[in-house]
Amino acid sequence: MKITMARTISTLAAVALVLLFEHIPLRAAPGLPGVEHVVVIGVDGLGAEGLRRVNPPHLARLRKSGASTLTARAVMPTSSSPNWASMIMGAAPDRHGVTSNDWQPWKFDRAPTAVGTGGIFPTIFGTLREQRPDAVIGVFHDWKDFGRLLETNSPNVLKHVKDAIETTDTAIKYLRRSKPNFLFIHLDGVDHAGHGFGWTSPQYDKALELTDSLIGAILETLDNAGISEKTVVLVTADHGGKGMKHGGPSNEELEIPWIIKGPGVRAGLEIRSAVNTFDTAPTLAHLFGVKAPECWVGKPVLEAFVEVAKTATQAD
Repeated sequence: MKITMARTISTLAAVALVLLFEHIPLRAAPGLPGVEHVVVIGVDGLGAEGLRRVNPPHLARLRKSGASTLTARAVMPTSSSPNWASMIMGAAPDRHGVTSNDWQPWKFDRAPTAVGTGGIFPTIFGTLREQRPDAVIGVFHDWKDFGRLLETNSPNVLKHVKDAIETTDTAIKYLRRSKPNFLFIHLDGVDHAGHGFGWTSPQYDKALELTDSLIGAILETLDNAGISEKTVVLVTADHGGKGMKHGGPSNEELEIPWIIKGPGVRAGLEIRSAVNTFDTAPTLAHLFGVKAPECWVGKPVLEAFVEVAKTATQAD
């Protein structure tokens, strides 16, 4: 009887553990030591020239405590879809096929050179899901068309929220609740101000200051959640603008900020190597420790990381 009772208790304990773990969201193992979470904040229409002119406090603090450049390049044409796609697909439009804002997964002028499991050119979202199936991924986008650019079944949550303030608020609530491994937040207010009033207008600068305050709220949430020391934050943009439009080859349209901060990232570094928006996805793959698809042409921005600096110093 004692032996039977002991076996019964052991069996019940095992069942309880199984039930417990079924209800605990599993976390993907970090790629770089100390990195458990990555938050990308994409600011639509944020040209580097705007930051040179305004330099709002939260973005300034990120630059001071991390690695950054204001001479990162968008791709041509400097339109939203080709550049958001290049950012998350690790390649240029001639490869991924997103050549204009008219692109749809079933309607395009140029076929992609490779197709992943999502039926489109592979993105960082699909790549992370395939190699780290237990990763918690959230995507919140202010511009409704962003959602069509990725494998829609890859994120745990993929949500369009109109208005930058509401998008940030919704993403913050998700961040508090789920503490995702990968959170992508798209904010569109700066681009609206550029089209409505011009990329050098006082209204544009105010929109940039508002967006900076939203970024500050995201950073504060990371602090309050107790995960800021385990989180890499990357802020970048799809394109800048000139006059009241974008799409052309001017520096005002092509140059974008690329700012990264967190564990393993060098502090106060002005990145000297050339950075293109399609280097963002490979950099994220590097952070997560996943293998980049062979069809990607971008390279991780290794200069930004402490480990690379140490290796270079030791080699010298």
